Amino acid sequence: MAIRDLKNFSVSDTGEKKDGKPAGPNWRVICYIFIFLFLVLTFITFTYLITFYPDLFNRVGRNLNTLRNSQPTENICPGGLPRFIDGYPVPAGEENLFPMAVVIGNHPDGRPAFGLGEANLVYEAEVEGGITRYLAFFANGTDIKKIGPIRSARPYFIDWIKEMSALFVHCGGSPEALAKVYKENIFDFNEFYQGSYFWRDEKKPGPYNVFTSSANLEKYLESKNLTEGKFLSWQFKEEAPAGLETEDIEIGFKSPDFVVKWKYDKIDNEYIRYLAGEVQFDGEDSREIRAKNVIIQTEAAKVLDKELRLKMETLGSGKAIICLDGGCQEGEWQKSSPAARTRYYINGEEAKFNPGKIWIEVVRPELKIAYPAK
Repeated sequence: MAIRDLKNFSVSDTGEKKDGKPAGPNWRVICYIFIFLFLVLTFITFTYLITFYPDLFNRVGRNLNTLRNSQPTENICPGGLPRFIDGYPVPAGEENLFPMAVVIGNHPDGRPAFGLGEANLVYEAEVEGGITRYLAFFANGTDIKKIGPIRSARPYFIDWIKEMSALFVHCGGSPEALAKVYKENIFDFNEFYQGSYFWRDEKKPGPYNVFTSSANLEKYLESKNLTEGKFLSWQFKEEAPAGLETEDIEIGFKSPDFVVKWKYDKIDNEYIRYLAGEVQFDGEDSREIRAKNVIIQTEAAKVLDKELRLKMETLGSGKAIICLDGGCQEGEWQKSSPAARTRYYINGEEAKFNPGKIWIEVVRPELKIAYPAK
C-alpha cells in the first residue's frame, strides 16, 4: 500500500499477503493507540483528583514526611555525645552549640509559625488577652530557612533566656521587657537595630511579617566568635519501650483559638501537637510538630497594664506535670535565681527526660488542664 493512498489505509489491512491471504491486524499500531489513550485518561484522572481532592495528596505527603523525618532513638550516632540542650546523641563537637532563643508569634492572623519543628526546646506562655507566644531555643546546627513570625519580648522570657545564656532574638518588646534587657545586660538581638539579619514577608500582614533564618543568626554569632554554649544541662535517660494508648494532654488556654492538645503516638513514643483542634504543622510544610517530653509548668501571674500584659513569677517553685513515655507525673519546678536553671523534681528526685524535643507549657493556676496519670 502506498503511504499517500490514505483512503485505503486500515489497521487491519497492510496491503501485504501471505499464502494468498490478507495479512492480520497491525498490532503495533493498535498498541500505540491504546498507550496514547491510557496516557490521556491518566492525565485527565490526575487533573480531576488534584483539582477536587487536593487533601488526598496532602495526606500522602505528610505520611511520607513523617517517615522521613521521624527521629530514631537507637544507634543514631554510635559513640556520640548527648546534646546539652535536649540529650540527643550527636557527633563530638556538636553537643554544646551556642543557643539561639527566638520569640515566635502564635496569633491566628500570623499563623502558621515557621521553625518550631526544628527547635530543641520551646516555651509557650500567655502574653496578653489570652494570646500565647513561643520562646523557641535552637542549638542543633540545622539549616532552617525561615523562622518566625518574630514578635516582641516579655519580661519573663528574659529569665528563661538568662538560664540558657542564649542570644535573645525578638522584634521590640514591652517597656518592662526592654528595660530588663538593658538593666540585666542580656545578649540582645532586636530587629529594630539589626534589621539586615531579618526580612519582611510581603504576603503576611504586619506585625506578623518579620522573619529570619538560622544562617543569619549563626552569621551574627560567628561575628562575635561565639560557638559553644554556657549553660547547665538537664538529666536524660534511655528511652522507655513504646507505651500503650493513652488519653490526651489538654491545655485549656482561655480562647478556643489557643487550646492545645498533645496526642501520644505510641509507635514513635512521641506527642503530636494540636492547636485549636487541628494538627499543628511547621510552617507550610507537612511535618507535624512533635515532642518527646511535655512539661506543664504552673506559674502565678497578674495583669500589669491596660494592655493586659502579664507579670509571671518565674522564680521560686511551683507545681509541674512532667509527661513522657505516654504518662504524666505530678512534681515541682524550682528556680532559685534569674540566672539559675529551672529544675524539675518528682518525689524529691530530679526528673530525667527522654532525649529529644522538649515543650514547656507555662500556665496560670486557674487554667483548666487534663492529662493521663502514669
